[in-house]
Amino acid sequence: EIKERIGLADKKVVMFLGTPRPHKGIDDLLIALKQINISGLRLVIIGVENQQDFLKGVDQSIRDRVVVLTKIPFQNLPEFLSAADIIAIPQRQTSDSVGQIPARLFDAMSMAKPIIATRVSDIPEVLGECGYLVDPSKPLQLADAIQYILGHFDEALIKGRAARERCKQFYDMHNLEFGLCGLVKQVVSKKAR
Repeated sequence: EIKERIGLADKKVVMFLGTPRPHKGIDDLLIALKQINISGLRLVIIGVENQQDFLKGVDQSIRDRVVVLTKIPFQNLPEFLSAADIIAIPQRQTSDSVGQIPARLFDAMSMAKPIIATRVSDIPEVLGECGYLVDPSKPLQLADAIQYILGHFDEALIKGRAARERCKQFYDMHNLEFGLCGLVKQVVSKKAR
């Protein structure tokens, strides 16, 4: 329904969620899209401040394959993520990204979506074997991964479901709270001795 509502009912959607900043690798994703010749493939970018200004910077050869949406309210995030066939998190290796884990990684995992992410910071550890990892600043690897996923979509869906289970097991707020409480009790009991 969401794909239909945003005019992509019969399309394959690679989605980027977040404010497009250089360290988030959106330029690498746009270069990757130029390398892929799959009809019906669209790159949906959610979180752009000004659609027209952003699109001016997109190469004319792929502009018709890029759909740009402004920021959406947090409560609407799941419905838009449901329209994605692949979530792309192409972080670059910069001082802005080294110490950060993108929140959208957990959003994608919780939605059981196939994920392509870069080997930056703790992303590989968080994702485990539940997604597809590429090197940062390597658009051709992104392109290859997108094509591989679309060609092996049953495998990608299995990885997506595994990512959801991993997210529930390790990153669910209740599990984190339980683990943190246990750790605090351990520390307090050692100090009391």
